[in-house]
Parts: sequence; C-alpha cells; structure tokens
Amino acid sequence: MFRNMKISIKILLVILVMSLGSLLVVFGASFYFMNSMVDEFEQANITLGINSSDIAKESLISQMEGYLEQLVKKQSQATNIRLNTVNRVVTEAAQYTGSLYANSSNFVGKDMPRPDETEAGVACSKYFLAKDVVETPKVAQEVRTLSNCEYMFGPLLQENELLDNIYIGTESGISYRFSKYNEYNPDYDPRARDWYKAAMEQPDTLVWLPTYLDSYGNTCITAAMSYRDAYGKTAGVVASDILLQSVIDDIMSLKIGETGSCFVLGDDFNFIAHHDMGDESFKDGLQNHVDGTALIDMMGSKSDGITECLYEGNDCYVAFSQLEETGWYFCASIETGEVTAPAVMARQESDQLTEVTQQSMQTRLFNTYRMFMIFFAIVGIIITMISFAVSGTITNPIKNLTSNVKAIGQGDFDRKIPIESHDEVGLLAERFNEMQDNLKIYMDNIKQVTAEKERIGAELSVAAQIQADMLPNIFPAFPMRSDFDIFASMDPAKEVGGDFYDFFLIDDDHLALVMADVSGKGVPAALFMMMSKILVANYAIMDNGSPAETLMKVNNQICTNNANSMFVTVWLGYLTISTGHVIATNAGHEYPILKKADGQYEVFKDKHRLPVGSMEGTKYQDYEFTLEKGGGLFLYTDGVAEATNKNNELFGTDRMIEALNINAGADPKQLLSIVRDEVDKFVGDAPQFDDLTMMCVQLK
Repeated sequence: MFRNMKISIKILLVILVMSLGSLLVVFGASFYFMNSMVDEFEQANITLGINSSDIAKESLISQMEGYLEQLVKKQSQATNIRLNTVNRVVTEAAQYTGSLYANSSNFVGKDMPRPDETEAGVACSKYFLAKDVVETPKVAQEVRTLSNCEYMFGPLLQENELLDNIYIGTESGISYRFSKYNEYNPDYDPRARDWYKAAMEQPDTLVWLPTYLDSYGNTCITAAMSYRDAYGKTAGVVASDILLQSVIDDIMSLKIGETGSCFVLGDDFNFIAHHDMGDESFKDGLQNHVDGTALIDMMGSKSDGITECLYEGNDCYVAFSQLEETGWYFCASIETGEVTAPAVMARQESDQLTEVTQQSMQTRLFNTYRMFMIFFAIVGIIITMISFAVSGTITNPIKNLTSNVKAIGQGDFDRKIPIESHDEVGLLAERFNEMQDNLKIYMDNIKQVTAEKERIGAELSVAAQIQADMLPNIFPAFPMRSDFDIFASMDPAKEVGGDFYDFFLIDDDHLALVMADVSGKGVPAALFMMMSKILVANYAIMDNGSPAETLMKVNNQICTNNANSMFVTVWLGYLTISTGHVIATNAGHEYPILKKADGQYEVFKDKHRLPVGSMEGTKYQDYEFTLEKGGGLFLYTDGVAEATNKNNELFGTDRMIEALNINAGADPKQLLSIVRDEVDKFVGDAPQFDDLTMMCVQLK
C-alpha cells in the first residue's frame, strides 16, 4: 500500500508520524523522569552531602597531578633542549672532522704544541701521541689535518656555556684537545677510554656516557660520536665534557608547596641530583627511598607519568618525565596530606550549599512541569499545520528536477534546469547546471589531452631511438679483430636515460673505453648525456693517451655553461690491445671489476675524483694496470648494484660479483646476459628506478 502511494502523501505522513510521535515520546519521558526526580531528590541531596568531601579531594588531587605532570614535562623539555644543543654541537664537530679527512688535500694545517707547552686558562689546540705510537709522516699529516678543527671548535666552545672542552681520539693513537686546560699525562691513551670505546661500538651515532664528578666536585657528562675518513672507515671519535651543575642547581631550586621537592635519576634509577646527596649516609639507588616497586616499574615502562607511593617515609605523589637525549628522569614529589588538607573545609561549605540547592530545586521542578504541559500542547498544533504546508513545497520542485535531469541524461547537454527556489532543491538544480557545463568542457579537454599524450609519446619514442643509435649497438663491434671481444648494453629506467657507454679505436692498437652516469633521469639527463658523450669522444681522440687530461678538458667545457649544476660520473680508460696495458682515470664512478686469466672477477678499488661538471678547474689523475691475455674488464653504473626489490633491499656489489663468477669464462655477451638475469630474479616485480648499463671487454 505505501509503496505505490504518492510521494507528497508519504512525506506528509512521515512528517506527522515522526513529529507527533517524537513529541509524545518526549512528553511521556519528561513526565516520567520529572516524577522520578521528585522521589529521588531527597536521596540525591543526602548523597551529594556525603560525596562532597570526596569530590573536593579528587578535584584537588587532579589539579595537583596536572600541575606536577606539567612541571616535570616542562623542566624535562627545557633540560632536553639544552642537551640537544650539545648533541648538535658534537654531531656537527664529528661531521666537520670527517669532512677534513675526506678533503685533507685541500687543507694544509699547522704544527700544534703539546698540552704542557700551552698557557693555562687560554683555549687553544694541543695534541700528543699515545706512548706506543711512533710519529710517522702519515701520523704527522693526520695531526696537521686535525689542527684545522680549531676553526670550528673554538666558536662552538665559546658560544655554549655547558661545554667544557672538545677533544678527539683517533684510531692511530692521536689525542687532540681544544680547551683551556694544559694538563698532560704521557700514559694517557684515548683508545682505552670509555667514551672512545662506546662511540666506536656505535659508529655514526651520538653516545652519552654516565655522569661523573670532576676534580672540582661538579657533575659532568660526556657526549661522543665517531667520524669516518675519506674511505668510509671509522677513523676516530669526537667528544666533549658538559658541566651540568647549573642545570642541576636550576632544578633543585624549584619550590613545590611546603613539602614538595625535585630530584633527577639516571636511566639506572640512581640519583643524579637530590637535596640530601651531600649527606654521607645518602644512598644512591631510588629503591632505598621508596616502599615497593610500583614507581620503578612504572618508570621502566613509561616515559612520563605520576603515581602515589611511600617516598622518603611519607605518603607522596611522585611525577616523572624522561629526557629523550640521556634517558634520565626528572621527578617532582609532594606529600598527599598537603594536597588533601583543603578538603575538610570544602566539606563544610558543601553541606551548606546542598541545603540551599534542595529548596531551590523543589520550586523549579514544579514550575518546569507546568511549562512542559503548555509547551507540548502548542508545539503539537504548530507541527500539524506546518506538515501540510511543507510537503507540497518539497515534492513539486523534485518532480520538475527529475524530468529535467532525465532529459540531460539522455544527451541533451544544452538543456538548462530552471532554478525556482534557493533551498537545497534549488542548489541541487544549480549544481546540475554547473555539472552539465563542466561535462562539456571536460569532454573537450579529454580530446586535447589525448592528442597531446599521443604527440609526446611519439616524440619520446623517437628520442629513445636517437639515444640508442648514439651508443655503439652493433655487435660484434669489430668483426675483423680476433684479439679482443667486447659487448655492452644500456636499459633506461624511463623512455630515455642518463647512463651511457662508449668504445672506439684510437688507432689499431689502442681502444678507448667509457662508462658514465649522468645525474638525474629522463629527458634532461638524456640531453646532458649526449653532450657529455660527444665531448669525451672528441677530446679522447686529441689527447694522446691521457684520460685525466681528457676529463679535465671535458669538465672545464661543461662547467662553462652548466646553469642547472648537472654532473656526470665517468670511468675512462685507454687499452693497449697488444700488451693489455690500461691507462685510466675515475671521476666519481663505480669501481671497475677485473678478471685475471683463468681467475675470478674481483673489484679493483681505484681512487675517485670529483664527477665531471662539479667544479671548474678540477684535476684528474691517471693510474695504470695490466689486463692479462684471457682476462676481462667489467664496467657498470650504479643502477646494477643498487637495483632494489619490493622489500627495499639492494642487489649489491657482492651479488653482482657472484653473478659474474657463475660462468667466469663466458664471453662478454653471455656474461652481461647472466648478470641481467640475476638482477631480474632479485628485483622481481619491483619497478626499475635507475638505468642499467654494463660493458665487458676480454683479451683473447
């Protein structure tokens, strides 16, 4: 019956049923609860009086807990900020020291005195060697490199009041220090110190050592961090001693009520600061000052919180917050009795207020009951009248909207829906008109975008073919030569790539080999790659056998007009085919991999220079090696070793070496196919993020 009823009648019935039904439900519930309130009012007054004291007590405790928690958190954050500054200083000092090692050829350095040769109270650099260390030229050069630390350590020490000094211990046994002190202990070996061992056990990570008292009775802590040399090997540790006395004095001066106090615990729950620590009978462990293990258990499982426990023989609330930098706990306590003392006075005032409230509520309940009766009668009449008036105004616009939408849905996109009102139906009609206009525009845009994508796709396809044609891609490359074999491949990550390889005969006995990787991907890298390839090939033919001279000229030519600061890593070598002698240079590229006759492929770690295009005037250095008859040379870009699977694991150099040695005697084409198959197995369904470029040459 209701399914086939007109929508106007349905809306009218729904409005009447919902409105009048809700009105009856509310009226009945109100009548019931108002009568129940009269019966329960006296009992509520009695309960209110009984609970007033507990409410006041809970309120006081809640406010106190909030205050203590905020106090310890703010103090913990403030202390953590100061220690974080020290963290940053030691971290920057370690990074700076590592940069000195990485670029030691750019810093001359100077001679430094021993500590006992300096003036006490004047901050300066000084050093000495552990007694079992001989000052070789290499050690002397490392000392001169460390002398450049003064230019950074001096300002850092001057600007941070917490720092007492900055010092370094090296793997070679050098003890460097920038401080105001000139004490000298000839038996001192930094490598045997706890700060050195802790930092070396956690390389590249800042380490905080436990607190200790210096010779003046001041509380101190040491922060240390290792640094690496130019080859990525951990070369030493930078450390600094921090004076914590001012931090502790600020904490201990805080006043919390009459019975409250503050204290600081280490991550082992031993006291670092306590107002009774000066007493000879004072015990360091927190367990000696609290009853039970509830507080210690909570601190072990949470970084901040508050609990009630028996502390120093009194029932107290203790709040704590852990410092992120050191793992210490900042704590504040106050006796429970001091917090709940105002509750007795609050109970008396609450009893008086309850009596007055009871009399007022009885009067208001009677007046409210009478007003409800009048209100419900008036509202019922108004709802019935409005229901008849509103139902028609809803259904007629909906019918009109439906007919117009049906016409638009059948393809009449030029038809507009008339807007007859500004209610939701009118807004809906307006949105349909906007949707109709947008749909027409969208269809036109789709046509344009589709045409543009097809044009760009065609151009990229042509660009990819041009790039492929620029690389030697016809094999065998030298069919008339039987004294060597060569094969290469390049698979770009995008339509066009930034890797490139090249090989060409300079004369009948000299073969030029090029393997390069341009920064970036896509079209910009491809354009930069083509320019770089042409320059390398042109200068290689003109430079009479010096790869370093070739890359120097190419670098200067590229730097002349390189507004986008792009660069390219290059390995360039000239192979004398008759003897196997190779002259090569490496501009920031991957290590070459060599194979001796009847041997295995192994990494040859040559020295790297800056990539081409990084800095104008860069000098490159030639080095030499011999490729045995029957041996091989494998060159590649980082896209091979850094191929990544869906678990974000790298293929790596070790897996690449294993792949090469699966069949070390295979010819170059077979060898590259084996490596590519192993990479594909490792990567699986993961997308290719970088170009994969490889080249192999073998002397017969």
